[in-house]
Amino acid sequence: MINVLILLLVMALPGTASANSADVLQLLTNEPLNTQALPAVAPEYQYRDKLQRDTPRGALNGFLTAAYQQDYEKAAKFLDTRFLPQQLSKAQEAEYARQLHAIIERNLWLNLDDIDDSPDGFANDALPAFRDQFGSITIQDREIPLLLQRVPDAQLDKIWKISNATVAQVPVLYEELGYGPLSEWLIAVIPSGHLFKVNLWEIALLLIYLSSAFLIVWPLTFVSAWVLRKASFPISQDLAAVISGPLFAFLALSLDQLLLQNVTLTAASQAIVNYGVLFFFSSLWLGWAAIGLLQHGIKKRLADNGNKHAAAMVRPMLTFVRIILVCFAIILWMEYRGFNATALLAGMGVGGVALALASKQTLENFIGTMTLYSAAPLKVGNLCSFGGIRGTIEEIGLRSTKVRTIDRTLIFVPNAKLAEMEIENISEREKIRFTTDLRLEYGTSTAQLRCIIDDIKALLESHEKVNKSPLRVTFKGFGAYGLEVNIFAYVGTKSLPDYQYAAQELNLGIMEIVEKHGSQIVAAPFDGAGGK
Repeated sequence: MINVLILLLVMALPGTASANSADVLQLLTNEPLNTQALPAVAPEYQYRDKLQRDTPRGALNGFLTAAYQQDYEKAAKFLDTRFLPQQLSKAQEAEYARQLHAIIERNLWLNLDDIDDSPDGFANDALPAFRDQFGSITIQDREIPLLLQRVPDAQLDKIWKISNATVAQVPVLYEELGYGPLSEWLIAVIPSGHLFKVNLWEIALLLIYLSSAFLIVWPLTFVSAWVLRKASFPISQDLAAVISGPLFAFLALSLDQLLLQNVTLTAASQAIVNYGVLFFFSSLWLGWAAIGLLQHGIKKRLADNGNKHAAAMVRPMLTFVRIILVCFAIILWMEYRGFNATALLAGMGVGGVALALASKQTLENFIGTMTLYSAAPLKVGNLCSFGGIRGTIEEIGLRSTKVRTIDRTLIFVPNAKLAEMEIENISEREKIRFTTDLRLEYGTSTAQLRCIIDDIKALLESHEKVNKSPLRVTFKGFGAYGLEVNIFAYVGTKSLPDYQYAAQELNLGIMEIVEKHGSQIVAAPFDGAGGK
């Protein structure tokens, strides 16, 4: 777990160079890296020298192995220190080996398979027969070759070493391409060793810079977020959360990038740092949060303007936009980092069919959501009835619609099913029907019945909430249990409580009229089954 955490910290920022994906993956496994990892080249030549200096490949392999193990005394045995300039001392050959290894680590990616593994070396390389080139370094528009050279040996007659011409240039090259003062100090202080094929001192250096960046940015974001939390404008709390979270991480990692531009690291560490996983995810986090702020602002503005339906559409639509942007960002990042995302997407064709089948219900719900928003049979806040459910619509999401019932329970209805149901939108009615069948006893005379009908009609016409048309009070006929009078009118309100109060006044008035004219209201008797 600690190793994974340190690796994520090392992978904090992208640099300017693009690393090969395979090289970075090598660092996460036990496979050897091109330069400082222990080379595991299967020798084709049967070496006779115990240090395997019989061939150019064997000599370079031995030097890199010894230097990776930080055994610079042994690594110096692969250097040709004959005929060095007077300013160079043979006693410093171990230091020259360390400096040369640092130069190679920082500036070259070597493939030992490209180095000749025969005692004679490359034959057609435009170099003398006793020399082979294993790399080159450019300084101030000047290309400096790095050479191997065949030198005399008391036991084997001839062996290969790194050329004295190359060794002679090591101090000058190290001044330009070597490690800086802080790196040199960490090399001296941090114990030797590696983690994920990265030097421990480099991990310490990266942690120092990353911690410094966070400590520098933290006061600025903390104070800004504190001030916003004390403010009272609508999105102050959301903005404070963005500043103290994703913006803080993004600014800290950006500052870390600026600080690391002048830091001397090995090519292997640069490959990992350039991968920029943390920086990529902090950018995604910031973009996701920014869309959330936009969603909050748009939704509030629409709600304040009375457009609740459009306000309800903001969240699912921007959530869909978020998902699309994240997918595109991941694909572009993979392409930039060396993955063939196009081939990957093409290869997912068969898997995409299986995924589509597995996510069939999700797709159906999404299409149902689009149908509900485009046709708009219901809106947030509407009182609706469908599928035996009656309640108020609280939210229309990407997958389901949230309904608050009259009993104050919540029901989540999948949008795919809701789009297929017969929906009764009670809130969309412009008035509410008032109707009843009044049953009077058979002892009611014709004169009484006429007076009752006229008075009930007058009651309806005089009520302020009853629409004047249509309005009917008619003698329906002779029922099984009494004379039936049908009453039909509309109460001009959308509010159910207002309708209930108006209906109460009308019903009490009807009872008074019946009593006034000496008749009675009768009810049908209940049968043995409990019905009418």
